[in-house]
Amino acid sequence: MFNPLLPDLSTLKNDDVDNKITELMQKYFIASRFGQSGVMQQISVILQVYKDEQSRRQQEANKKLIQNRNQDLDEFIKIDR
Repeated sequence: MFNPLLPDLSTLKNDDVDNKITELMQKYFIASRFGQSGVMQQISVILQVYKDEQSRRQQEANKKLIQNRNQDLDEFIKIDR
C-alpha cells in the first residue's frame, strides 16, 4: 500500500519503524475502546504500510544472509573436475 501523506519509510532506521508500529498499535487500541471505527480504519491502513516496510526489510536481510552463507560454503567446498 502507498499513502502519499507518509514520509519515505526507506529512510527510517529499523528501530524507528518498530517504534512507529508499536505506537500505531497503541493508538488503534485506544480508538477501538472509544468505538472510533473511522479512526481505526485510517490507523489500520497506515499500520499496514509500516508492517509491509518491516517485512520488506526482513526479506532483504534474509536474502543477504542466504547469499553470504552460499559464498562461505563455496570457499570450503572445492570440486576438481
